[in-house]
This record gives sequence, structure tokens and C-alpha cells, in this order.
Amino acid sequence: MIETQNAYITRPFDVVPITKKLLILFLLLLPLQHLLKRLFVHYHFLVKLVSYSDEISTLFMFAVLFAFVSLKPRVYTFRMMELPTTVPIMLFLVVASFSMVYNRVPVLQGGFGMYDVLKNILVFYVFATLRWKREELMSFVFWIKVIIIILAVTGIIAEILAVAGIDPKLNPLVRMYGEHKKRLGLDRVISITGSGGVNYLGMYSLLGLFLIYATTKDRLRRFLGMFSTLGLIFLTFSRQTWMGLFAMMVLTKRRLIWPGLLIIAGIAAMTLPSIDRLTPQLYYRSFTYFEAIRIFLEHPVLGAGPGMFGGLASVLFRSPYYNDWPTFYRNMIYNLGSLDAFWPSIFAELGIVGFLAYFYIWISLYRRLSAISLWFKSRADLDLHRIGSVLKNYVIALIIMCFFTGLNKPFVIYTFFALCGMYMSLYYRSREDVGVAPGEQAFRG
Repeated sequence: MIETQNAYITRPFDVVPITKKLLILFLLLLPLQHLLKRLFVHYHFLVKLVSYSDEISTLFMFAVLFAFVSLKPRVYTFRMMELPTTVPIMLFLVVASFSMVYNRVPVLQGGFGMYDVLKNILVFYVFATLRWKREELMSFVFWIKVIIIILAVTGIIAEILAVAGIDPKLNPLVRMYGEHKKRLGLDRVISITGSGGVNYLGMYSLLGLFLIYATTKDRLRRFLGMFSTLGLIFLTFSRQTWMGLFAMMVLTKRRLIWPGLLIIAGIAAMTLPSIDRLTPQLYYRSFTYFEAIRIFLEHPVLGAGPGMFGGLASVLFRSPYYNDWPTFYRNMIYNLGSLDAFWPSIFAELGIVGFLAYFYIWISLYRRLSAISLWFKSRADLDLHRIGSVLKNYVIALIIMCFFTGLNKPFVIYTFFALCGMYMSLYYRSREDVGVAPGEQAFRG
């Protein structure tokens, strides 16, 4: 009896299965957020609920995590300190806080700026501190693959209709989101994820592609799944996705570097014809890059302060750095709510020290995923080994993505961090089953 009580006291909460299923369902529906808004267009409350579901869920998950820590502080404090991102996040907060004080940034603005760049990692903590079963992770991976196939099939069908010259009015996706945009003389795919998010669609598909490759046992299903997903990735004509694809191919198998060079050639073919359009006077992303570099050169060590440039905080608090911008670009960042790239914003706000502190979060996550993947391999669990390898390599793809777009697209970032959290939770349970001491490293060597 005493041993049972001690086991309860020293282990994380195991919430009821329906709660975990609802969390997974929420993540699976995130790519369909725009479609759901269209379906509920006549129900104002439902449209608002769907529109702000990611923000609401973030606050809810923060409340759950806070409750867990409050009820079992010893268990969850130890578990959270074990997670690879905790120490780097603490270091980042120290650096960002010092930058805020040094640059005399208002506390509310600077605090919100720090929260905005860290809030997505909260998903990782929530999922890592729950007790997941192997079949729950594998089920989540399966349904991600199903969603990817749905996105691929609908996107490819829409593309075929466009290329065939079918009246756009007969294409439901065109009716919902507008006409296709052109790149390389072809139509960029329109998907049920909505207009304006084609780069994120590509990144989500990239994760799905390698999960299909790693976990689908049936050869025919694996081939069809990979073929259709690669087709979708191609039709996004997204440079960042193609670069991520090249990186993940090479990291998965070194010999794929040669076919991967075709991807690099495709990226060059997309970029060179539009090189004139990339001048700061004509291209928003180029303009903001140069502005970020200018601010960085003025504040190279600690930046201009959190919440001062590029993020949502800088827009909400009307940062003075936008006052001298051309009207078109100033209106654009206020409409978008943030910069069109993540790393330039970090450099400008927090300088080289802040960038290194934030980058350390990703390096720590990469190293731990790599170590745990090898740990599962050493125990002949090849499925979890392969999933860990996919997640590890996807970290590199996300680092590439952050040079071109933001980090706050929930259906990409939430899904990735949820998978990482579940994977880490399974490692903890497996480690307990084989009797590894709580303080032992994930893998020695």
C-alpha cells in the first residue's frame, strides 16, 4: 500500500484518455482551421472560436501545466528541468531581460515580446509532462499522415483543374481562397489550409513526408503516400520547403545529396528570374531584412530590446522603428502583425548574444532527440528510433524556415512540439521500465 502511494506521489499525472484524445484531435484540425471558418461562416461565435483556437489553447495548456506543477511541484519541477530546452530557455530569458533593461523597453512590451517567441515551446512542455502510451503516439502519427494525404490529393486535384483550363468557378478552392499565384510559369497549389500559407503547407507536408517514409510498413502505401506528398511539396514552389527537403534528405541518407542537387537547381531557377524583384525598394522581405541588419549593426551585442522589432509586440505597442518606414511597408507590417522572417527579428531585438541564447534552445533539442533516437535503436525499437530521427532532422528544416517566415503557425509548430513532447514522454516511461536511474543521461557516447 505504501509503495503504491509512493509511486503515485513520484510519477506525473496520467490524465483520462478522452483528454489526450481531445488534445490530439485539436492538433489534427489545426491545418483545417481556414476550412472550418468557411463552413461556419454563418455562425459568428463558431468563426471566432476557430479563429482564436490556438491562442485559447495556449492559455489553457499553460493553466494545465501550472496546475500540475502546483499540485506536484517536486515531480514536475524535476521533470521540466530534465527537458533539454529548460536551461537554454532560462538563459535566453536572462539575456532578453538584461536587453530589455539596458534598452529601457517598457516591461509590458518587453515581457510580451519574450513570451511571443517562447509561447509555442509551451506545447512541448505540456505533452512531455503527460504520460503517453506507445500506441497513442503511433495513432497520432497515423492521423497526421492521413491529413497530409487529404491535403495532397485536394491540392493536386485543384492544380490539375487549373492547368486544364477549367473555369475557376468550378474549383471550390478557388472560390474560397482566390486564384492561383504563379511561380516558374505554373500555378502554386491552393490547399484547404487557406490562402497565404503555402509555405507553411509545404513545411507541414515535409514533416508528413518523412513520417510516411519512416513508419509506413506496406511498400505500396508508402510509395503512394510519398509520391502524392512530394507532388504537393513540389507544387508549393516554396524555396524554404525545398531547402528543408534537401537538408532532410541528406541527413537521412548521405547518398541522396546527388539527387538533392536537383532541388538546389530548382531553387535557383525560382530565384534568379525574380532577382530584380528582390530589391528592398520593391520587395517587403528584402526591405525588412535590410532594416533588421541596420538595427543589428546599431545594437550588435544585445539588440534593440525584446518587443521592439519584427514581432507582434512591436506592432501592438507601435515601435518607433517603424515611424520612418515607407507607408506601404509600415501598413504591411501592421496588417501582417509581424515580420515575414524570424531570425532577422531575433538578431535585431536581441543582438548576437540573444540570438546565440535562442539558437541554443534548438541545438539542445536536436542533441537530445538524436540521443534518445539512438537509445531506442540500442533497444531494437526501430519505429521509435526512426520517428526520433525524423524529428531531429526536422529541427534543421525549421531553422531554415525561420530565415524566411515566422515561427508562429500553429499547425506546423504545435504539431512538431507535440510530437517531440510525446516522444520524450515515451522515453521517460521506457527508461523507467528498464530501470535507468532518473538522473542518467539519455544516451552516453
